[in-house]
Amino acid sequence: MWIGTKNSCMAGVQERQYEEFFGGFYFDEDALSKDISLDGLDKELEEHKNYDVLISILTNGEKQRDMATMVEGNLGHIEQDLIQDYIKDNDSLVLLHDQIHDCDIVLSQIGSLLSGFQVHIRSLSSELRSLHEKSLDLGVRLKNRK
Repeated sequence: MWIGTKNSCMAGVQERQYEEFFGGFYFDEDALSKDISLDGLDKELEEHKNYDVLISILTNGEKQRDMATMVEGNLGHIEQDLIQDYIKDNDSLVLLHDQIHDCDIVLSQIGSLLSGFQVHIRSLSSELRSLHEKSLDLGVRLKNRK
């Protein structure tokens, strides 16, 4: 039954997910309705006889289908939980970002105050040197007068 391209794209995505999860071995729901050629099956089975996934599927095919359905359901629940965690943590992250921004502003203001203080200290230091030189000069003059 043809429903549309959106569903066929989603089916392709689902097939790729099955392929990634089961290593390329999965059951196609429509496989039962199609004519399937079994030519060369013995050769392929012999080539892949050491694949644990294939052995498991061949011995427990229906269980694998049930397991795949269960895994899909679990993944859906996990995905929803992760989305909820992200939404919950998103508020915390926004709050943290705002706090960091506020701290940056305060630190910038403190940096400006310290820069002004440093300039003021330099001018005081320069004035102290000048006063010290004048004091030494006055000391020499006083000594010369005596």
